[in-house]
Amino acid sequence: MIHTPKEGKFNRDKKDKDYCYWSLRSIIKKWPIWLARQLNLPLLETLALKFLGVKSFKSNCVNGGWLDCEFIEFGKNIKIGQGSIIMSNIMIREKLIIKKVVLGDNVIIGAHSVVSPGTIIEKNTILDALSMTSIGQMLESDSVYSGTPAQKIKNNQPITNIIELEKSIFKQKLKSREENENLRTDVKEMSVPFHVYILSGWWIMGGSFIIPGFLFFIFIYWFLIPNLFLSPFSLNLLLNLEIILILLLTPIILIGIYLLHLVFVALFTSVFYRFADYRGPAQGIFDRNLNEHWKVLDYYHWRSFLLKYPVFAFLKSPFPWLLNWELRFIGSNKIGNGTVFEECFIHSHLNFGKNCYMGTFAHISNHLVDGVYGTENLTFYGAKIGDNCVFNVLIGGMPGLEVGNNATFLPMATTIKYDKMEDNGIYLGFPARRLNKEAVKKFMGKDFNDD
Repeated sequence: MIHTPKEGKFNRDKKDKDYCYWSLRSIIKKWPIWLARQLNLPLLETLALKFLGVKSFKSNCVNGGWLDCEFIEFGKNIKIGQGSIIMSNIMIREKLIIKKVVLGDNVIIGAHSVVSPGTIIEKNTILDALSMTSIGQMLESDSVYSGTPAQKIKNNQPITNIIELEKSIFKQKLKSREENENLRTDVKEMSVPFHVYILSGWWIMGGSFIIPGFLFFIFIYWFLIPNLFLSPFSLNLLLNLEIILILLLTPIILIGIYLLHLVFVALFTSVFYRFADYRGPAQGIFDRNLNEHWKVLDYYHWRSFLLKYPVFAFLKSPFPWLLNWELRFIGSNKIGNGTVFEECFIHSHLNFGKNCYMGTFAHISNHLVDGVYGTENLTFYGAKIGDNCVFNVLIGGMPGLEVGNNATFLPMATTIKYDKMEDNGIYLGFPARRLNKEAVKKFMGKDFNDD
């Protein structure tokens, strides 16, 4: 109502009003969708999406994926696969691109696929798993598309003989390749006992509620109930100055108690994490089968365990931007000013410069297990990210990643270990490769490739 959303290309800068209001809308809109999913009520999610501006129908199944909450129009009987993303916006270098996405009736989006802004998918069309459309791409009706970017591979013809289809799928008997000797491993005593995991996890999760819970109890039973709930209701009550102050202060106090809980989460995590970090391994490659390495790696695993709930608590809260402060306070990461984390995966030893962006389901890892079960090594290296870098949805980064300034990773781009990405590059594919001008223009589409 304050600022009308609109399509177009905008500067990724605080001085650009369209970008600022888009950021604010994104934060406000994603929380009710998250809440509806926690209640596991798809109908409630559909109603929330419609209320937020997404045209959809109750016959659609969209709760398996993730979608933006504006400039999206769905037909009927649409199926969104697990982990897929429908994007009406994308960031490329210093630009934010917003363009409407339209999916016709009976469209199926395969698992872990990406529909880019401006995509139009006509009726009865399937986008295969692990596929991605280009910006502004049109997918013809009654077709099957696959690849990155998506290409038509066949017509989507109705199934006429389901028995023959079942035979073609299940005609081969599966053979187990595992043998008992390959599944055996030696039992090792943990240098960080299991009860330490339980106690530290309980204290971070449960202990952080003790003082805020006590304050909440006092506020409800000693203040709110006697002064508000036990007062006889009348219209004059709404004009009472004391009652008005109580109604105004109640949400502020409740938010303050919730923020105090988050502060204790960060405080307790910091204490355990710093001890585990002191005892844990420096970066390197470790043989998981050697006893001396195994004991050091126990602290590495414990350290990783300690970060899981704190990152979840902040990232899923109504105040996700506080995650930057939390990671700095704990000491697990270096985060530059202006860096934004969406619904992504965060590990320790990932250091970001200024004004970076991590999109939905983006994942940069600090560890990788090499080898087969029983003879594997653990590669443990952090990542160094420069300023103004953009990691779009479903990107993957391997340990030892180094990225220069002003780099953009397009959706589903994935690096290999120890990759070094140059300044000002736009990367796509696996392994992630820098695109030339023609490839960038092809992905951007005719409406957005002028610069």
